[in-house]
Amino acid sequence: MRHPLRKGLQGRRRPGHRRRKGDRAMGYVVRRLTPVECERLQGFPDDWTKIDDGTPDTPRYKALGNSMAVPVMRWIGERIQMVDDLMRESGESV
Repeated sequence: MRHPLRKGLQGRRRPGHRRRKGDRAMGYVVRRLTPVECERLQGFPDDWTKIDDGTPDTPRYKALGNSMAVPVMRWIGERIQMVDDLMRESGESV
């Protein structure tokens, strides 16, 4: 069974385009995010995982993959606090 997005597109390439592993039907490739882009998505400042100038990207990706997004954790903490405050005001026990 052929992939529906590739139907009728087999063998068609843009002039001068070389087919590489990972290319899709239209010849586009999804690029890897840089460590700085990953830090921004997680809510960290730029170069947060860069220990020194010689820090390779692999441990930075690993550290970011093992972290939790700061804005999400803040939102969850605020909601827990809000529910706790409401329960205290109403006299309910937790």
